[in-house]
Amino acid sequence: MSSFLENENQMVIDAIYQEIGEHLVEQWVQSNLDEGQLYADYCFAQMSDDNYIKGRFNQFYDLNPNDQYYLEWDEEK
Repeated sequence: MSSFLENENQMVIDAIYQEIGEHLVEQWVQSNLDEGQLYADYCFAQMSDDNYIKGRFNQFYDLNPNDQYYLEWDEEK
């Protein structure tokens, strides 16, 4: 099945995708903040592929591998 978007300007489609993405991220962040700052930060760091962010999260909250929100990271990177 084809989409009505197939005949639309790609720049317009991309701009709308950007707006949708920003809206979804805002909703996601607000939902996570409803659970508290630690949880919101955890979700952000967990979704990141960035080793540095995971390490900074653990350090900021003084987490160790036995803690619930500890994120695995490579300290040597």
